[in-house]
Amino acid sequence: MNILWLDLNCSYSHSSLALPCIHAQIKEDDDNWDVIRTTINVNTTTIVRDIVARKPNIILATAWLFTHDKLHSILIRLKQLMPDITIALGGPEFLGENEEYLRTNKHINLVFRGEGESNVPQWLSLSHKKEGWKNIEGVCFIDDYGIYHDNGYARIKDFDNLNSPEKSRFFCNDRAFVQFETARGCFNTCSFCVSGEDKPVRNLSLDKIRTRLDNYLSMGIKSIRLLDRTFNGSSKRALEMLDIFNEYYGKLDFHLEVHPGLLNQDVMDKLKEMPKGLLHLEAGIQSLNQNVLTLSRRLGTLEASLEGLKYLCSLDNIITHTDLIAGLPGYSYDMLYKDVYKLSNIRASEIQLETLKVLPGTRMRREADNLGLRYSPLTPYEILQSDAMSQDDLLHAIKLSRVIDFYYNTEVWQSFFQKVMDSEAEFLQKLIDFLSDEILEMPLSMEKRGLLLYDFCLKNYPDYVNDISLYWILGGLSTSKEPAKELKAYIIEAKDCDKPEIYKTEILKNFDIKNGDFTPLMRFYSFNNYIFGFDRALQRQKPVLFGKLK
Repeated sequence: MNILWLDLNCSYSHSSLALPCIHAQIKEDDDNWDVIRTTINVNTTTIVRDIVARKPNIILATAWLFTHDKLHSILIRLKQLMPDITIALGGPEFLGENEEYLRTNKHINLVFRGEGESNVPQWLSLSHKKEGWKNIEGVCFIDDYGIYHDNGYARIKDFDNLNSPEKSRFFCNDRAFVQFETARGCFNTCSFCVSGEDKPVRNLSLDKIRTRLDNYLSMGIKSIRLLDRTFNGSSKRALEMLDIFNEYYGKLDFHLEVHPGLLNQDVMDKLKEMPKGLLHLEAGIQSLNQNVLTLSRRLGTLEASLEGLKYLCSLDNIITHTDLIAGLPGYSYDMLYKDVYKLSNIRASEIQLETLKVLPGTRMRREADNLGLRYSPLTPYEILQSDAMSQDDLLHAIKLSRVIDFYYNTEVWQSFFQKVMDSEAEFLQKLIDFLSDEILEMPLSMEKRGLLLYDFCLKNYPDYVNDISLYWILGGLSTSKEPAKELKAYIIEAKDCDKPEIYKTEILKNFDIKNGDFTPLMRFYSFNNYIFGFDRALQRQKPVLFGKLK
């Protein structure tokens, strides 16, 4: 029996963790397992041809909201070319009601609901005996008589004793990062999240965490993305895991989710002690309005979350990513817009603004009518209208998200945006109105974004034009373009200036250095009482020294 896993992703930086997690549980790998790893950007005909050439009997795949449409277009073609093939799908797409899906998509033989490490191996042993599928937890299918069978939700009870996915030959260690699942389930009850009802929380033991980190290190892996819905749900465990992470400083870095409203003093103190560059935190916030959080059934108070978030953003040793969700019940565009400003004011490292996806299997989907939510029944199930946001409001939210990504979430422009947003309440909205829909849909270079911003400020905020020029130069953008037109060569007139040490003395005498280091081959330029040092040996446009003239 030839089993093929179709690992379809949005980009090659991702790979399915489901395949190695499930395959690692197969005790006797007598069957011929194979995998095709590809992305939604690859031509459908090419993928179909490659699968047919492998001659599989069974195709397994994970359906995800951003890959589902492409997956369908592939599988429906395969069924035409290989009518006897069995196609089985799993993933978050099937956490809700599946009968309509299976009756509509007759090329799909069955779907798995829940955690596949137990039911997929069990089903494979009975894949040729449809009668036996009725007794497999989490399997949904339509039998030969047209009767729909729903076997509930498959859940792994002994999570800690599962074989680790890196024991499978299909585990990918050649990506920019690996996902490491240290817990399953979530104590929180957010109604928009598929984990909101996944109880109880099951944790990986600390000994196993350390062992698996050693395994990743031996594979040459450098970056770990922790799959733990709320890392600090237990403060005691969070402290223990932070101690473990600290052991790997300089070898690994970690990306993890925290609930800012649940940070106790011990965890905050520990985070402050962590080495710079070790942690990248995703601080779930969703909204800065208590009523919105209450309607979304998110635990924790807004006051505690804001205090925790302010603390995290004050730490210069940790990158703190924040998120907002447009379209949540009770969340108006005006509230959302003001929340962006609040996050900027507390100096969030990154602001991610997304529109609500009303996902299958979530409480919010079941209660959508009562909450006044209208959403697309097709992937990615995006909100179309809420009780507090019209279609136009949601379109403005999408544009706001794009502007944030264009500017705030970039190293070149973030400091400028934080400065201007501290005093100009209408700046972002006026910028959105200035940029056309076509421009906001385009992938723009950093220089093109800067030129648009420069033009906008010339016409609307002339007092900030010099600031744009400053950040343009500091960002290493072209010194021949308009924002850098006032950049002039700065000549230091001093006896024996060709001698590095004397030259350096003259520099320190004339300049107040903000950052950077002197190099012997440095050339200097000035702009508006600022001084920039460029290293001629590096042949780069970005200055390596920055200061002000005394």
